[in-house]
Formats: sequence, structure tokens, C-alpha cells
Amino acid sequence: MDNTNYIALSRQMALWKQMDLVSNNMANMNTAGYKGDEALFTTYLAETQNGAKDIVGNPLYFTQDYASYKNFAEGMIAHTGNRLDAAIQGDAFFTVETPNGEMYTKKGQFSLDADGAIVTSEGYYLMSEGNTPFFIAPGETEITITESGEIFTENGSIGRMKLASFDAPQELQKVGNSLFSNDGTAGASFNADNSVVKQYSIEKSNVNSINEMTKLINLQRSYDYVQQMIDEEHQRLSNTIDTFSQLA
Repeated sequence: MDNTNYIALSRQMALWKQMDLVSNNMANMNTAGYKGDEALFTTYLAETQNGAKDIVGNPLYFTQDYASYKNFAEGMIAHTGNRLDAAIQGDAFFTVETPNGEMYTKKGQFSLDADGAIVTSEGYYLMSEGNTPFFIAPGETEITITESGEIFTENGSIGRMKLASFDAPQELQKVGNSLFSNDGTAGASFNADNSVVKQYSIEKSNVNSINEMTKLINLQRSYDYVQQMIDEEHQRLSNTIDTFSQLA
């Protein structure tokens, strides 16, 4: 296989990665707190056999897919009327306890489990700044969440949410579609008073459906374009082989 085909395949592999990310973004357009992903790749010029170019005469470049970028732009805050729903305006995340340790989320759709603990839709405990779960006592019905993340019932405060902020959020690792883990490289700080908690609300996905659909269409066109180049290069090589075989 010559450089031309290697170059085309490198581009197709990058396009596949991009299409996979865009498809996942579109699948999570209605997931509260979801943060979209973007592919990062670079190109570099490579000399091809016989100075080959693409089907419209442009130079050919290798494509290197080397990372993905997490888009942490804030999604729209939507009012739900649910007393245990909460959204964060700002960069902070809710801290939750999972079987795999402490993780972080923007998905503030909480409820009470059978023991009265405030949990996520997956059953993970919402954590306080004292590193303990929140429990609502039997008979307590008035739940208020302040803008600082402190939770009150009619019997008083039961603690303040542990709100995590990160110096390098791109270092967070996605776990599923709504959780993030930190291996220590993101530089965590807690309750830095740079975010506001809104009760009765959730932060919606930050994915723009029109933008993602446009991306997907353009990616598919690019993939078809590269495939056309591969087909034409294959035909060129086949014609060359046929010509030499007739001269032999």
C-alpha cells in the first residue's frame, strides 16, 4: 500500500472518531448536565509516490487523531418545580459517592432512597462538605436548598453540598455520560463560593442539536469524499498493473 492510501485511511479513521463523538452527543441531547465532546486532530504534509494529490488536485496530508476535548460550556438552566432538583450556575460540580469512589457531576436530578438519603438517579449519595451523605428524617417535608448549596428542612440545616471546582477540568475523565472522575491532576478545590446553586432547576445538556446534525452531515460527506479518492487510486493502480502485464 502506498502513501496515498495510508493518508486516506488516516483521514477515515479520524472521521470515524469524530462521527462517534457527534453521535454520542446527539444521543445525550436530553441528558441533564451532559457535556459534549469534540475531537482534536492535526495534519502534516507527507510526500506521496509520484507527487500524488487528491481527486481535485490538492496536496495530501496525514491526519493524526490524538485526543478529544470536553466542552464544559454551561447548558440552559430549566425550571422543573421538583424540590430536590438543583442546577449549578458556574464551574462547580456536585460531589457524589459511587462504588468506585468520589466522582463529580452536573446532573442535579436528585431523589430520596428508601433510607431517606439524597441520591442521584443512579443511586449514588450526594455528599456534604463534611464528606457524609444527606439524610431527610421521616416526617420532614420542607426541603430548601440555598444558593450556597446548604440544605435545610423544617428542623434546620442538615449540611452544605460539597461543590467541587477544578483548575484543569480537561484532566477529568468521563465515566458514562454524566459522571467525571479525577486522578488528582485536575487540581480540585471545594466550596470556593464561585458558583450559585438553583433549587427546582436542572442544567440541561449543552449539546446544540442543529450544530451536531450539521457536523454529522459534513463528516459523512467528507468520509464519502475520501472513499472516492481511495476508489480512484485503486482504479489507477489496477490500470497500471494491467498496462504492465500487457507489455510483458
